[in-house]
Amino acid sequence: MTKKYYPQLGVIALIITVSCAYLISLATPIENATRVRNALVHQPGQLGDFTWGPSSFPDDFRVEVQTPPQYFQQFVNSLPINPDMPEMDKFLLAAEAILDRERHGGPIQSNTVDTLKKMQTEGIGWCSDYTQVFNGIAHALNIPVREWGMSFNFYNGNGHAFNEIYDSKLGKWIFIDTFNAFYVTDQNNEPLSVLEFHQFLNSSPDQLIIQKIDKDRFGFKDAATAIDYYQRGMPQLFMIWANDVFSYDAHPLIQLTGSLSRMAEQITGILLGINQEIRLYPDPSSTQQQKELLSLKQQVIFIIVLNTVLGILFLLLLFRKPKHRNSHG
Repeated sequence: MTKKYYPQLGVIALIITVSCAYLISLATPIENATRVRNALVHQPGQLGDFTWGPSSFPDDFRVEVQTPPQYFQQFVNSLPINPDMPEMDKFLLAAEAILDRERHGGPIQSNTVDTLKKMQTEGIGWCSDYTQVFNGIAHALNIPVREWGMSFNFYNGNGHAFNEIYDSKLGKWIFIDTFNAFYVTDQNNEPLSVLEFHQFLNSSPDQLIIQKIDKDRFGFKDAATAIDYYQRGMPQLFMIWANDVFSYDAHPLIQLTGSLSRMAEQITGILLGINQEIRLYPDPSSTQQQKELLSLKQQVIFIIVLNTVLGILFLLLLFRKPKHRNSHG
């Protein structure tokens, strides 16, 4: 490399530095790092994306097909389940077994088997840890399951996650918030799906009845506080477009990077295209937030592509060999 390339290298390095600093500013504090991740893996949804049944999972929805790990199978076998029980009753028995100990809070953010073990032995875990584990428990119980999330602030990390299972006797999906230990029914005591819950919150929240799975583990001061909490979050509702927690954990690169850090694992999942996509529910009140999330996605992708191209150009200039003139005499 000759000195004539120094100015070009300086300009390239400056652009890379400034763009990386801007990207870091988008991803701080930690709640906004989650928003950047959500921006990269989100897709806008239509109403029909959320109304399918267990016999017609969308082709691009990653359904778990692996045999449950032995630890999960042992947990399920320990439950006092009658084969003729409705799916909802089986799921609630599993929830009661997990909730039957004092909880201390704090995230786990590990593979699904390790998460279940820590929930049982240490009483820790956040809502996303619970949905991850109950995706696995539902699969071990042969119960169709979906995972949902909601956000309170522009689809960032300030939000909540919960499950929905299909009960064949009722012929419908059923919302269950295992972390906060409750589900909801209407005035006729019929359990509601996530979308029915969403509709009631908008039209007639006074008709909702909070059914506590465990009174001591109920996550709110009272039922009114729970309703208010969901009213604030449900406009920014989304579905996790996968329930394949065991298959994800089994990927060799996920295992390798997961041993380093949660962030490294998630970046690897995004690069491999196996990080869980989120499908945004088309709530009219969240239209602007969804537009801003799409704009953020475009900005981040542009910065990544730009820095990749500039990084290659920088290396080419750095290691470029100078041309030698032929001597004549």
